[in-house]
Amino acid sequence: MTTVAVIQARHTSSRLPGKMILPLAGIPVIEHSIQRIRAVSGIDKICITIPEGDAQAPLAIEIESLDGVHLSRGPEEHLLTRFVIAARETQADTVIRLWGDCPAVDPALVQFTMDAFAAQKPDWAYLNDQSGWPLGSECQVLPRELLETAAAEVSSANDLEAVHTWFDRNAERFTKLAVRRPGAAGQNPIEVLLDTRADYAKLCKIFERLYPRNPLFGMEEVEALASSEPELFISGT
Repeated sequence: MTTVAVIQARHTSSRLPGKMILPLAGIPVIEHSIQRIRAVSGIDKICITIPEGDAQAPLAIEIESLDGVHLSRGPEEHLLTRFVIAARETQADTVIRLWGDCPAVDPALVQFTMDAFAAQKPDWAYLNDQSGWPLGSECQVLPRELLETAAAEVSSANDLEAVHTWFDRNAERFTKLAVRRPGAAGQNPIEVLLDTRADYAKLCKIFERLYPRNPLFGMEEVEALASSEPELFISGT
């Protein structure tokens, strides 16, 4: 059984173009996600899925320079198709879906999600923005079989773009494990996402504090920093 981490990314983000290759603590943003996923037990391969087209060239060049990372391409607005292509190219049995704009994703929480999926055996699992952990922790576990089923049946543009929404709308067919923080579910006010220029300025300050001490710092360290220096977590300050 092959488990592949598939990180979605693109160079043409509308709000912050080129964000995946911006420097963050001395390395491109996309490399942080890769470093962190390398620390997760049970991940056999790492794949970055990007849109097709010449506009993605700077990001593709960066990814192709990295050892042990597979570059996959597919339709820009059809993320479901891109994930199916990535799963086929890497011969994945299980896909761990991740977002390139979550450079502080916690390896321990990805591991927690994978372990819960293995123990409880749902059809798929999702640690989402209502999990109780800071935003930027999100990940999904999606067996390739489910992705192939969705690719064969989905026709809605929204479902093609969102990947998982079709499974939610067919809950009678597919059991979902909603991974939540024990005793603290709901949306956490702390955000470590990269969406805008202000987010980037905020993340640079957070990584400046935490990365030198522990390049794989987790969400507990993020929350401790937010408690001691809350001003760092206000975008644009």
